[in-house]
Amino acid sequence: AVVSTQSVTESLLRLKFPHEETICEYIEEYLSVDKKYNDVLMELRDYYSIMLDKGKHGGWGNEDHILFRHITQQYPVDKFQRSTLCLEMLKLVMCHKTELELKEHGEWVQLYDMYWEHRKSIKHMHQSALQKLVVTAEADCKQQWVQVREMRQKADEILSQKENTARIFENLLRCRADKLKKIRAEEKELSGYQERMNKERAEFERRRAKQRKADKDKIQVFNEMKEDKQKEFERRLEQLKDKQAAMKKNKLAAGKKRVDHRHELHDKKLEEQAAAEAQQHEEEQRRKEQLDKLAATVAVEAPYDPARVHRDTKATTARLKESDYIGKFQLFKVVGYEDSAISGDMRWKVEKALRNAGLMTTDYGRQIMKNIAPPVEPRKDMISTVFKKDNET
Repeated sequence: AVVSTQSVTESLLRLKFPHEETICEYIEEYLSVDKKYNDVLMELRDYYSIMLDKGKHGGWGNEDHILFRHITQQYPVDKFQRSTLCLEMLKLVMCHKTELELKEHGEWVQLYDMYWEHRKSIKHMHQSALQKLVVTAEADCKQQWVQVREMRQKADEILSQKENTARIFENLLRCRADKLKKIRAEEKELSGYQERMNKERAEFERRRAKQRKADKDKIQVFNEMKEDKQKEFERRLEQLKDKQAAMKKNKLAAGKKRVDHRHELHDKKLEEQAAAEAQQHEEEQRRKEQLDKLAATVAVEAPYDPARVHRDTKATTARLKESDYIGKFQLFKVVGYEDSAISGDMRWKVEKALRNAGLMTTDYGRQIMKNIAPPVEPRKDMISTVFKKDNET
């Protein structure tokens, strides 16, 4: 919201600073800002003085000016060729005005709107600067009053601190005296406690030495028992080793017999395999001799003639003789055209030339084919009427 200059001035004068020179400084700054923006407004008025001398309607009548404004406002500012459209509409509506007068008045309206936009922005900046100055003054006033209250509070705290320091010092002296009395009583009690502790320590050392001697005797007895057990274990271990060696010896003797028996079985198996292989070989030889005898009975006896491989067989010669009669006798009547008759037709030759030239599918090629006469005129009842219209045209 825009705040008036008078309300800003009253807000500034209502402030109560703890120091009078501060309000004087802010008033001087306020007058400086006000003078600065008033000078800017005067410069703006001087800059647009020629335009402002023409009055509020730019030298036109009130009705003409309002009509001009109404027509120009019908077209959006960002519309393509807005100025041209406005001028054409103004020419139609305002016939009593020339094109030059319409253009000059349009320029005056633009300058007039620009002047008021600049004036409005400067006024807004003027009010914002003054309002900012008042806000700064109010914040500074609050800050100064806070500092004053802090300084007063700090002075009160220093005075209270001094009083507390004196009171604490008195209490400290009294506590120190009481502490010295307690220290003397504790030292006396500590000396008696030290004597009792020395007596208890001596009794503890005596009991400890006695206990160590008893533990040493027990350890010695335990070590002797352990040595006896180790000797008994070694003796039993030797006996067990001797027993295992005897058992191993007996086991080796029994194992030797089994190994010899296995070797005999293996040799026997090898002999049987060799006999089976020999029998199989004899069977194969016998079968081969029988096959050779059968092959000798069915063998072909033919003289050696390498050229016989390239000659025709009897079956081939017989078929060649039969083919001499094929095609020499006409079984049925042939109805059709011979190759020479088709290739001698002029239409076939022209069609082949057009197809090779790539013109067969064009209108030119079809026109040429239509104009070529056949070798023999067809009967009238065989002429097609599909392309009759094309022939007439």
